[in-house]
Amino acid sequence: MKVHLSVLLSTLLWAALAQCSSIRTIGWSVLGPDPQTVNRLNGESFQQDALVTFGSYQYAVHYVPDTANASVRHPSLSRRTLSDSGTGDWVTATFADYDQTDDDGHNIISLGISPGDGTLHLAYDQHDNPLVYRVSNPGLATQPPSDSDWPSVTSLFTPVLDYLPNLTTLDKNTYFINITYPRFLRIPETARVGKEDLLLELRVGRSGLGDDWLYTYTPGKGWELAGRYLEGVNNNAYINGLDYDFKGNLHVTWTYRDYVNDIGQDVAQEAGPNGPENNHDLNYAYSPPGAQLLSWKNNWGQVIGNLSASDIPLDAEPIVPASAGIVMFGIPKYGGILNQEAQTVDRDGRVHVLNRENTTGTEQWYHYWRSTTSDWTRTALPLTFDPPSINNVTTTPTVIGKRGKLVSIPTSSSSAPTTVLYILPSNAANSSGLSILASTGPGHFQDWQVVWEVSEGCGWEPLFDRYRLERDGVVSLYLVNGTDVGVLDLDLSGM
Repeated sequence: MKVHLSVLLSTLLWAALAQCSSIRTIGWSVLGPDPQTVNRLNGESFQQDALVTFGSYQYAVHYVPDTANASVRHPSLSRRTLSDSGTGDWVTATFADYDQTDDDGHNIISLGISPGDGTLHLAYDQHDNPLVYRVSNPGLATQPPSDSDWPSVTSLFTPVLDYLPNLTTLDKNTYFINITYPRFLRIPETARVGKEDLLLELRVGRSGLGDDWLYTYTPGKGWELAGRYLEGVNNNAYINGLDYDFKGNLHVTWTYRDYVNDIGQDVAQEAGPNGPENNHDLNYAYSPPGAQLLSWKNNWGQVIGNLSASDIPLDAEPIVPASAGIVMFGIPKYGGILNQEAQTVDRDGRVHVLNRENTTGTEQWYHYWRSTTSDWTRTALPLTFDPPSINNVTTTPTVIGKRGKLVSIPTSSSSAPTTVLYILPSNAANSSGLSILASTGPGHFQDWQVVWEVSEGCGWEPLFDRYRLERDGVVSLYLVNGTDVGVLDLDLSGM
């Protein structure tokens, strides 16, 4: 495999700085130059997903700068081969027909892949504006072209659409306007009612005044509306993520942001007057398998959302802030909780959330988790470790600092402890350090240890490939590293 000098030097740096033998650094590969904008467009915590494995390939979405105009970026789709002998070089297809010009960190790219028909779905450049969506011809993932043909696959995608195909009867001004945070997630067989295999979640409305909607994709049929499942009432929900458990339950946690009257101000900006100081509470709900996302329950199994209550979607019964039993932890406004940090579900079905608070007077990362008996625990990550972290990450989280991720290690051995990894970027000024902590089920997720870290290399918020993790036990981290965006691969087999 051809290795460029810059990639080799970066790989050696990662390997030299990694502090633990239980996680092995496989390598670092560059996707492309990261646009030098004020606000990062690649690598935001709510980018679900930027890195997706399907079949023999791993796919990544990212913006690349225009070669002639530094104020313009283009969405790109890269691919590399994954095999037992290693990984191939990334090859990139760039959508040069689309100019991204807003220097706004909300305007990320999300990628979804339908296993049933091999279509690739892209949604991007969204912050309170009409839907921006493209879909490939069927078979692009299931009958993939050669690497030499990959740069031209942009011709196999639709033009930019401001609606979802198969839903042309829906009023665009109701369903596909003021869109932010599009997210895709593959639907496991345990959760399906029919042959639907991909879902799309997005916010309609603006910060402080928005609702969250769900759609499902069925190969050969297209998109269908599930409905509005989170309705804001003078506020909006910011979800930490969407995750299925092994039984097919879909879990969601979120915080609310209350609306502040900002008439006359620019509300679609990077940091508007309706900011994170107005965030409050940690909330939870789930949709059971077989419900086709139409029924939603609280922590104790009581139905609190019924999207099929009416044939008219807007007359359905979504979850609202007053819904019974959704608040797991009451965290006041100005309590330091951030929006859209991290969520995962472990192999035993426990729900884990990473966020932060200053309710004790010190801003700290917190781990919130739901046990197999539906009990919730909230624990602050320790301020120091023995031996100490080279990044001292737990003493540096700030109210709007870089957000982390949670990873549950898959294992086929029932005797191995259930382990959760906390992927924490340093929030210290001018730092690009990255630390990985681990805790276990037998230790009640309080036996934290630093298991891997580097003092530099993570310039923004880390993301990971959930599908490669499940399949291969490898964490592929999507990172902005200085002037580049790339992928760092870590082998977890030693844990």
